[in-house]
Amino acid sequence: MAQVESRKLELQQVVPDFVLPSVDGKEASPRDYKQKVNLVLVYLDLGRCGNCVDYLREFADNYSVYRGLETQILAIVPLPISELQSRVGQIGLPFPVLSDEQGLVGKVYLVDSPVANPVGAVFVADRFGALRAMMFGLTQGDLPNQQSILDWLSLIETECPECGPGAESFQRE
Repeated sequence: MAQVESRKLELQQVVPDFVLPSVDGKEASPRDYKQKVNLVLVYLDLGRCGNCVDYLREFADNYSVYRGLETQILAIVPLPISELQSRVGQIGLPFPVLSDEQGLVGKVYLVDSPVANPVGAVFVADRFGALRAMMFGLTQGDLPNQQSILDWLSLIETECPECGPGAESFQRE
């Protein structure tokens, strides 16, 4: 059963927590990654955006780059698990794809969208869970490209050199 922390989404504040079932039979939450890695939350309404599966493939194609930037991706889709498995289960995405069947995460995360009724959104949070960027799209073409998202993550890593790749060798003088 989905659980969602209900509060306003604000930049520089910790993202609202949720627990959702994944197509692999597990559950996932932003809390699972807090203080470990940066997080990219990709919310896509596959029921209204058939081409958005291609958008998920772009994340899969760049997954090693995301991992190199100490980042995990969570895809969130407002469909039942069974339908979600039939749409994306055979693609073999390397990151969790979560079912927001009741739309509870969407209600919290999309409520302040500058775009009325977006088909998707991307949220970038640092390893401490602070929301650093939120981007909404009325169509798949309106969503940020991979380079824009990777640029946000690179900025986060440069702001915290002791947190990112090679942190074990970072020494303060």
